[in-house]
Amino acid sequence: MEKNQNNLTSKLDGLTNLIKTLLQQVNPGMSAEQVQVMIEAAQQSPPDASSAPNDARRSIPPSLGSNHVSKDMEEDMM
Repeated sequence: MEKNQNNLTSKLDGLTNLIKTLLQQVNPGMSAEQVQVMIEAAQQSPPDASSAPNDARRSIPPSLGSNHVSKDMEEDMM
C-alpha cells in the first residue's frame, strides 16, 4: 500500500509540475509565486463541481482566461 501511495504522490508531483510549466508558457509574465498561489488555491477549492467554475474564474488572471491562439500555435496545429 505504501508503494502505491508513493507512486500516486510521484504522479501528482509530475502533473503539478506540468501545470506550472503550462501556466508559465501561456502567460510568460506570471511569476513562479503567482503560479504557486494558483496551484494552492485550486487544491483548496471545494470538491463540489457546481461551484468550481465560478471559484476558478475569480482566481485566474484575465490574460489566462482568454481563448486566444497565437499564430505560432495555429501553425503547429496544422
